[in-house]
Amino acid sequence: MSNRNDKILAGSAVGLLLIAVAVWFFVLGPLVPGDAEHDPRLKSQATQLGGDVYPPTPRADIFGFSSNWERPEENEEGWNYDIFDSVETVWDEQLREYQPKSYVPPVIPPFGIQLVRLGHPHYPLILRGSIAPQAGKPETARIIFIENVDTKNSISVNIGKLNSEEGIMPLAYRSENYTGEDGAASKRNILRVKDIKLGKEIEINDIKPIEFADQLDIVLAASSGSPSWTFHAQGATFEHGGATFVVKGVDLQAGSVTVDKTFTPNPRKGPKTLTETLVIAPTGDTKSKNSTPPTATPKSVSPPLITPPSSTTPPSSTGKANPIR
Repeated sequence: MSNRNDKILAGSAVGLLLIAVAVWFFVLGPLVPGDAEHDPRLKSQATQLGGDVYPPTPRADIFGFSSNWERPEENEEGWNYDIFDSVETVWDEQLREYQPKSYVPPVIPPFGIQLVRLGHPHYPLILRGSIAPQAGKPETARIIFIENVDTKNSISVNIGKLNSEEGIMPLAYRSENYTGEDGAASKRNILRVKDIKLGKEIEINDIKPIEFADQLDIVLAASSGSPSWTFHAQGATFEHGGATFVVKGVDLQAGSVTVDKTFTPNPRKGPKTLTETLVIAPTGDTKSKNSTPPTATPKSVSPPLITPPSSTTPPSSTGKANPIR
């Protein structure tokens, strides 16, 4: 009986061994590295995947990042906040940007530029009068009075004679009727002169200086009055006080000029650009249109002094005798 069981057990063991050999040979054998190239069925499995290999990323280390944290003195502008508290901000009118409420902004210098003159350039000479020649004498004997409205210099000239002081030669004198701006008929005197400096002939009159409508004068000056710059079109650029100024726009009707000022109040933040609209300010006032007017200070009012009338005859409005025409 025992011999029979031993035979069954031995046969089962041999059968299991044969099954294991068959499984290894037909199933598991080709999966061993190096054998896939001999089995065409597994070539696709052995092929490497295409594409770039993604570079390994180092693991985040708190000690490595801490070396880049700003020190307390480098964060002095007030942008101090944590995960749960935001920074309370306010609008800075000077820098035109939001700033932390606790931040004390740097002192911004004034704009530093004022508009002195805007308009078409004028010819400075104006006719003030003349004395007709005596009977029997030619027109070249006429004495003509001319004034330079810029320098307030007055000269007398004759037709056909060069005046070296103003660099002009009078050529012809005439009178004509014209209609004024109010629609009333009037009379004016005209003198045609040759300007040696400009190299052309110009007609001046005794009403007002003539203007060159095809040209433009933009005269800017520092707030202190010096230096000054004269430009003839928008887009002009100049340097002053460590800042760069650009004439961005011109409005002749409003009498204003728009100027950009680029400067660096804080080197850590880079350049800053401010824009102002400048107008010709009254004497002693160099503020622009965007400037805030000062607060009025109440003053004590004194009663006006009464001056007794003078018995002398008041002088004429011009202060001098009218020339003979």
